[in-house]
Amino acid sequence: MFGLAPLIISMIALAFGSQIGVVLHWYTFYTAPVGAVVVIVGLIIAIVGATKSTASDFAESATSTQGQAKASGSGAPSDAKPVELPPLPSGLARTVKIAYAFGFVVVLVSCVMRVTIFQPFSGIMILFDLVPAFFAGWFVFLARNAHEGLGFLRLYQSQLVVSIAGCVVALWPLITLDTSLSLLEYDDSAAFELVGTVITDFIPPVASIASLVFASVVRARYRKIASE
Repeated sequence: MFGLAPLIISMIALAFGSQIGVVLHWYTFYTAPVGAVVVIVGLIIAIVGATKSTASDFAESATSTQGQAKASGSGAPSDAKPVELPPLPSGLARTVKIAYAFGFVVVLVSCVMRVTIFQPFSGIMILFDLVPAFFAGWFVFLARNAHEGLGFLRLYQSQLVVSIAGCVVALWPLITLDTSLSLLEYDDSAAFELVGTVITDFIPPVASIASLVFASVVRARYRKIASE
């Protein structure tokens, strides 16, 4: 939240016509990309924490109260006996793996095109432009255990954090969209690069939203299965 705060402040300030909304996010994320580093480190810590979660950590959210009572014994704490989460149906687990693999390919192609075709002279910013592909690849790695209930919930919790952050980072292309469109009026020769940059700006946030919706639907189905 500390790293993402400048983008949020910028959007609020722009609504009131304040110039801080024009420069704050720029200094934080580009001139001195401390905010971006903080966000990336925070997301990595969150994902590592999620991958260490146990079945009992997810039991309450994955099963009904009645189902928990049966699993742990009447009136007993949920950790009195080992909690076993039911697996995902094979077809649903296969869909999860394919969906995340497809998302990784889309994000990876977008990132590679951005740093090689649309923004080939970005310098150190190339590293930040490739970050979405890194997280998308990490989710493919986590999805290998999606057939297990625990493995899927770890994946869900990890991508939930990253997807929310991705939606907030989507404020950046929204802030710069007017500037990009205005540049098209004065430099037609740069239209290809500008349009490509705008498109690749939005692909990771759109992928984050799609991932969030998809995983929420799968989780709802899994909860229904787990509570039966």
